[in-house]
Amino acid sequence: MPSAYGFHTAAGPGASATRVPGAPPGDGCGEPFDIGSTPGTGSPAAQAIGAVRRDAPHPTPHPGALRRIRLRVTRASAAAETPSLPRLIREDLQAVLDRDPSCSGRGEALLHAGWQGLALHRLAHRHYTRGHRLRAAALTRLARLLTGMEIHAGARIGRRAFIDHGFGVVIGETAVIGDDMTLYHGVTLGSRGWLRDNGGGHRRHPVLGDRVLIGTGASVLGPVTVGDGCRIAAHSLVLNDLPAAGTPPHQTATTRRTQSH
Repeated sequence: MPSAYGFHTAAGPGASATRVPGAPPGDGCGEPFDIGSTPGTGSPAAQAIGAVRRDAPHPTPHPGALRRIRLRVTRASAAAETPSLPRLIREDLQAVLDRDPSCSGRGEALLHAGWQGLALHRLAHRHYTRGHRLRAAALTRLARLLTGMEIHAGARIGRRAFIDHGFGVVIGETAVIGDDMTLYHGVTLGSRGWLRDNGGGHRRHPVLGDRVLIGTGASVLGPVTVGDGCRIAAHSLVLNDLPAAGTPPHQTATTRRTQSH
């Protein structure tokens, strides 16, 4: 028999169903029905609901539905943590205004070669990560023709990046750069030799931390790691890992060659 709670009671045809004295009719509150249960064993309505809950089967979600739910949650979390493409490009433009003393305003910043190259790279990287490698390569080629920079679409560049002048900058496919980096013209973040990536997680190009500054004509080659806040002098050659600024012993590349032993 359906109760005011929307459940079917477990009582048989002989059970009585009478109104509890004093209960308001039809409001579904309190104890609307007495199904003839044994006195002293709790609320009749509560007993009926409990019986239904005990006897009703609990549906098991389909594994495919669970996978889809997990995927949606993962994508939503990633979207919440990753800034949108327009926001990244706006932040790069603001970095030009903040760090280039020769830039007089937003209109001039829009013509900044470094910003244009970064904007095209971010668009190319979006296509690259989605598997559209031909589109990504075409955008990379366009950026090279317009700005003189060649940033592989696979390179990962953090937020608020700034490349001054930009001409001659080369950044390889597996390079990873943190937030607030500053590069000057002629910088190379490249590999050594013709090695290919394999399935063991090896990389060919450098990883730079946050707030790294690299001067004109400097080269950082191979799978080295440059710590947060490092400043690499112009025309340096870095082949070793550099610890973060303030981490003893702190190394700053100021010589012509910093070689591995």
